[in-house]
Amino acid sequence: MLVSSLTPKNISERVMKMKRDIWEAEHLCQNDNCKMGKAKVVVEGMSVRAWKCPKCNETVLHPEDAQKMLVFNKLRHGIPVKVGKLGEALMVRIPKEFAQFYSIEKGGGLILKGEDESRFEVKVA
Repeated sequence: MLVSSLTPKNISERVMKMKRDIWEAEHLCQNDNCKMGKAKVVVEGMSVRAWKCPKCNETVLHPEDAQKMLVFNKLRHGIPVKVGKLGEALMVRIPKEFAQFYSIEKGGGLILKGEDESRFEVKVA
């Protein structure tokens, strides 16, 4: 293909074909240049994908999972929200971070369950 025949659409199509899944790529340990194997590890109660070196046990977290873990850690500490009123019902706005992390969308369902006098649980339906 000639350079003059490249268009923005052709370039984006070629880039999409060139992208590969980082999870499927081969990774080498920086300590001993050994091939790292895929692993699932639990960090702060959350299961994440990682690569682990069989020689030195060095573990590298998958960047997408590490990012999700950082967001989850922020959510675990809580985000204060205000209670509003809509007609006769009370409403609570769900912060964007919660909605994205738990895949909550407009029209989606939630289940409210009482825990005790000062706590209740919300589950994504």
